[in-house]
Amino acid sequence: MGLGKELTKEQIAAISSLILVGKDNKEISAITGLALRSVQRWTKKCKDAGESDPLLQKKRTGKARLTSQRTLKVLQHQVDLEPCISAKELREKNPRLFQDVSVRTIQRCLRDDLCFQYRAPRRKPILTTLQKKKRLLFCKKYLAWEPEKWKKVLWSDEATFTVTGNRGGKVRLRAGSDPYHPKYTEGTVKHPDSVMVWGAFGYHGTGELVVLPKNFTVNKERYLELLADHLEDCFIACQSEIFQQDGAPAQTAKLFSSWFEWVGVDYIRDWPGNSPDLSPIENIWALMKRRLRGRDTSTVPKLVAQLQDIWANLDPSLLQNLALSVPKRLQSCRKKKGYPTKY
Repeated sequence: MGLGKELTKEQIAAISSLILVGKDNKEISAITGLALRSVQRWTKKCKDAGESDPLLQKKRTGKARLTSQRTLKVLQHQVDLEPCISAKELREKNPRLFQDVSVRTIQRCLRDDLCFQYRAPRRKPILTTLQKKKRLLFCKKYLAWEPEKWKKVLWSDEATFTVTGNRGGKVRLRAGSDPYHPKYTEGTVKHPDSVMVWGAFGYHGTGELVVLPKNFTVNKERYLELLADHLEDCFIACQSEIFQQDGAPAQTAKLFSSWFEWVGVDYIRDWPGNSPDLSPIENIWALMKRRLRGRDTSTVPKLVAQLQDIWANLDPSLLQNLALSVPKRLQSCRKKKGYPTKY
């Protein structure tokens, strides 16, 4: 049968019986489910032999297999337990079973007999099944809000910006000069400092961009202190009435629900975690990072000055469009059944 798969005795008997009742090759292939080429070869064998009884296939030539069904079961069991194991490690772990079997043969058995693919592991999904379900419930609930209500929401979040070796501006390069000369290239920083900021915006404007202390870690106590110092001013500046924050663990503690009730702040209680695509303030952080390109951000004070300048000069129409884009974000999320959206 060449390099193809050998036919079983039952398949040979089925082909022979169909030949006897006058079926052609295509009909035999359709009835038995075998490849047309295999049927044609066996039909030719029967005609050449001049016999109607099923012929026995010749034994495949070549060296006997070194792996048995038991070997394949052992391989499958161990790979199921350790998907990252290599063929060499499998051979080393089973010296008695694979003492005469090469690593290449084990690889071939895994690929051809057991249908295992050896490839890099996939990344963990961004959203879990529970998170997608919560996103869908959130979209269904808040799509009922009118645009006027979204105008009253104060969107808040933190972001981190890194110091770069960029001194800002362009350079004049003489024709024929080396473009990689130090005076024509940007500096690089091996272990750059970073700046974390907290900001809030609404339909009518932005609040203060708060620069957080160096090595600041957001926990519930520090975050509560931050809100106590700046939230009221942001509400006034942005003419907002409803507060929004992401679902970070430090921001969902019971301490905050009690504090919000005590100070009389209305807030979105069921914001789904891991949903930056639903929050328009993420677009502002991305815009600020783009606008930092070409500016002098070589030191922390210069980076802070540039951030405050960009924040203070955000276009009011941009803020309004972002605030009113939330219903479209929710519709897109519902259409994608909770999966991440283009936003």
